[in-house]
Amino acid sequence: MKYSQPINEANNTKLLFRQLLIILGLTIITQLGSLAYSSSVSGQSFLSVVLRSIIFLSLLTIPLSGLGLWLGRKMGLGAQLLESFLQKQPEASIKLYKDARLASLLGLLIGAVLVLIRMGTAPYLPSELPGFGHRGILGGLLVSAGAAVGEEVWFRLGLMSILVWIVMRIVGHTKITASVAWPVIIIVSIGFGLAHLPQLMSYGAGSSFAVWGTIIGNSIVGTLYGWCYWRRSLFAAVIAHFSVDLVLHVFPALVA
Repeated sequence: MKYSQPINEANNTKLLFRQLLIILGLTIITQLGSLAYSSSVSGQSFLSVVLRSIIFLSLLTIPLSGLGLWLGRKMGLGAQLLESFLQKQPEASIKLYKDARLASLLGLLIGAVLVLIRMGTAPYLPSELPGFGHRGILGGLLVSAGAAVGEEVWFRLGLMSILVWIVMRIVGHTKITASVAWPVIIIVSIGFGLAHLPQLMSYGAGSSFAVWGTIIGNSIVGTLYGWCYWRRSLFAAVIAHFSVDLVLHVFPALVA
């Protein structure tokens, strides 16, 4: 019996490390796909930036996802669905299906609403701002996959998990309640919106209307992703994000 605790701790560490490697690998692969598209558009050599991109992504992803997995396990967050699959739990497939169905439906719905809002506010937006679907089908898919995986790993698994843990320590809670989760979800979502401003500025479309629209729009979808992470799974957050981006970046290219 005296050996059971070290064995369990060793197994938990090994399981955590496997999750980290999978998440890191998926993040790098999807981000490199997005980078390959961006490089082809800009005329920059993809090979000239791939190594430093992998290093940067690793330095960003390893600490955020590592902390998110470690702290998340203590709070019911993290990557529980991935952990269930690695442990070959029979209910994992059912959970994956239910999360994918709910998250995709919510993502498609919110994405459609954002498209309608964009159409209604088009006269007030800068002419420099590209239209939805301007990357084409392949480019839209690559960028959508990169954003869905990378941003959910960094913002939800990483930042949100860390902030929830800090708040719980401050207020002395032992489980995540709505009074803890919602303020963190909103704070992270606003940060998520602000993080999209450099891309807006790169288009030269930084009017006050466009800036506020970017912050508010991304904060709204960020709230959805945060709720999916909290109430369902990291996988659900990724699927919701990807579904929103499909509506914004891929579907318009199909009908263009």
